[in-house]
Amino acid sequence: METEDSQLVLGCRQGQEEAYRLLLSRYEGYIYSLCYRLTGHREDALDLAQESMMRVVTGLSGYQINRPFKPWLRRLVINVCLKFIKKRRPELPLLDQIDALDRNMGRVSPSRGGDDPPTAVEWLETKQALQQALVRLPPLLGLVIALRHQEGMTYQEIATVLELPEGTVKTYLFRGRRLLRQILCQDYGWEA
Repeated sequence: METEDSQLVLGCRQGQEEAYRLLLSRYEGYIYSLCYRLTGHREDALDLAQESMMRVVTGLSGYQINRPFKPWLRRLVINVCLKFIKKRRPELPLLDQIDALDRNMGRVSPSRGGDDPPTAVEWLETKQALQQALVRLPPLLGLVIALRHQEGMTYQEIATVLELPEGTVKTYLFRGRRLLRQILCQDYGWEA
């Protein structure tokens, strides 16, 4: 598929409208779903997906044709979303917020509701609950968790994209997971 992407990019650079259409239609679903996972809001995701596609069209000259296309695209979309997140939801003092939750809730762990496998409905509800809790995290924590667990990026890839030290990425993941667990326990009345 990468060869096909490269050929489409070359066609785009030559001004072929069909190449633009094919390239964007190939990735529009991925772009939208990534925007949605990073923002948690359908309307915002639609706007950001459109902005991202415009950036793809205008930024193809900066794409290195000998490299895989999808990581370049993913970084572009993440940058668009990160800019939006920082603008819309200013960074909260992470340590203060986490410390306050720790003092109020203590260490929490969800109680197990039995050994039966979850049904499709339960799984959907769980995914929705996780997505809603993710968007309540401070922006960088939510972003790092989404990139690691939903996009499957390595610590180093996340560090590169977000221009953070790898140790900071690991710290944000640890704190984000802890805060996410606390939010879910608080919302669903799981035992502390």
